[in-house]
Amino acid sequence: MIVEITVKVPAEVAPEIRNLAEKLAKMHVAGSDEAELPLERLDWCVAQAVNELIKDKVIRSSRDYAWILSMMNEQVIDDFEEYYTPISFIDYLKMLKIEKLPSKSVLYDNCALVENTFPEWEFSDSPNSSEVIRRRNVAKRFLNAFMRAKRGVSEGFSE
Repeated sequence: MIVEITVKVPAEVAPEIRNLAEKLAKMHVAGSDEAELPLERLDWCVAQAVNELIKDKVIRSSRDYAWILSMMNEQVIDDFEEYYTPISFIDYLKMLKIEKLPSKSVLYDNCALVENTFPEWEFSDSPNSSEVIRRRNVAKRFLNAFMRAKRGVSEGFSE
């Protein structure tokens, strides 16, 4: 049996890793970063969910990504590890080819406003009650869209 493994490494060590892989017995180098690789299934689900929120105008501004990041950092979705920093989240969204991304300062500033745990969030900038509900709903809608996409994957998504 042959197992294909894809490894993401910093560009400066990629040649060394590629050379090492080619030297190991019974191993075949299936590709390199020159080829566009398909998204992993869970990443595809995240991309679908974010794009649905953009299409439905649930994400109204770049600050709305902070509510998704805050929810993901609370590990509401078991499939994902934490994104410790807004920079790593922005890099992840770039990998998913999401356009019009927030800046790191927008994410840092807005994530810092979140108090309590999802879905009972409150916000230290004291927005009116309709804005509190809207912010919570951005995260809830993302969670619902992600779960719909995930169900679609498990019901026969093929790459």
